[in-house]
Amino acid sequence: MKVEKKENMEKTRAYKKVMEQNKKINRVNLVVLAAGLILTFLNIKVFGIDVGYYLLWTGVFVFFVTAISGISASWSARRPR
Repeated sequence: MKVEKKENMEKTRAYKKVMEQNKKINRVNLVVLAAGLILTFLNIKVFGIDVGYYLLWTGVFVFFVTAISGISASWSARRPR
């Protein structure tokens, strides 16, 4: 029983660690998305390149990666039934 409890606690710690990292990444990602939206909305180009467009796609990609990371962490933290 104690070994099982230790394993569950270890999985829970790992899950919480991943979720905390995802929170930090998502905060930065919101800033990137906001910058991309502002640059796109104001139609600002740097050296003829629409940087806002690329920032938006980068933000969306990072959002999906963190979402998948959170889902996989929750799957690994589940107890077998």
